[in-house]
Amino acid sequence: MKNISSYGFFPQRQHFPIHHKAKILAGAIFASFVIAAKADAQFEGVVESKNISTNEFGSPQEFVMTMWIKKDMVKIETRSETFSSTMIYRTDKRRIWMLNADDKSYFEISQDEKPQEMIAPGGTTAKYSIDRTGKTRTIAGFRCEQFIIERETERTELWGTKSLSHLVTTLSKALGQEHAEATEGATAEVMKMGIYPLASATKIDGVLAESQEVTRIEEKKLDPSIFDLPAGYKKQKSVEFFDPGGEEKK
Repeated sequence: MKNISSYGFFPQRQHFPIHHKAKILAGAIFASFVIAAKADAQFEGVVESKNISTNEFGSPQEFVMTMWIKKDMVKIETRSETFSSTMIYRTDKRRIWMLNADDKSYFEISQDEKPQEMIAPGGTTAKYSIDRTGKTRTIAGFRCEQFIIERETERTELWGTKSLSHLVTTLSKALGQEHAEATEGATAEVMKMGIYPLASATKIDGVLAESQEVTRIEEKKLDPSIFDLPAGYKKQKSVEFFDPGGEEKK
């Protein structure tokens, strides 16, 4: 069986660039979970972002990511014109479900498994520098600060806010704080400052590799059934034959 990180890395597919999509998820969201959950306040609601990645040929691929968040449960859906996938994190059950809507099946991952180390956009084990520029802008209604993260041939521009600490706290709990050490690097260092990223763009050798921007943050009560396995879905025994995104549309 392929070793899959419990933070959302899908098996490699031939079509849509899952590894790039997973890097965006890691950089935009999961890197922020290195912050310890100290506050009592919790976020419940929906967070949506627009994303750009590149495929194996270097062509841009756009997709939307939506997260439903409630206590220790998170549902993440990514979708584009040619791809869709859904993951459900149930920390209360110590399980992660990867859904395949095409054949109504799912693959299950234990949250107790140690995830692979993740290098997120803006994150690296190589040397890096972080410049807190002092510039500000408003994204999705929140005042954000600009950070420039550079190392080797990569440059990341990140905009983040301290106003969403309760969102960071809830996500940290829902996705499992014990896995926070799996993400490290420059982006993670910014997150340790208490900054939640609302926009970022990474360039390699001056060429855009990937970007993301949060477009909607809506706090509201969610029905717990959103986080249940859909009726009629069958469990897959091996990820070798599991394709959460299905085939590209012809």
